[in-house]
Amino acid sequence: MVILVLQAVLVVGIFAAVAKENALGENKGNRETNGGKLKCCSNCNFSFSGLYTCDDIVKKCDPVCKSCAVVKTHPVKMFQCTDTFLGMCGPSCKKY
Repeated sequence: MVILVLQAVLVVGIFAAVAKENALGENKGNRETNGGKLKCCSNCNFSFSGLYTCDDIVKKCDPVCKSCAVVKTHPVKMFQCTDTFLGMCGPSCKKY
């Protein structure tokens, strides 16, 4: 019984990751994966597919980021990298 529950959770997780990946691709109109590595990421969103996005909102995007979106304009302009990266997230930005 426990194995069946774990399998169900795994399948649901995979479908959720694929759905999110598809939604990200549709939003930016580009399904490319950024092969670079961010200097740091405190709010990493990792999927079972091996892809991750960094949901940090920053004053300036990392130079590796190919698609940097404005997410807040007032009182200070803030940005978020909307790229999908392959591999693992960088270290937490608390050090930087």
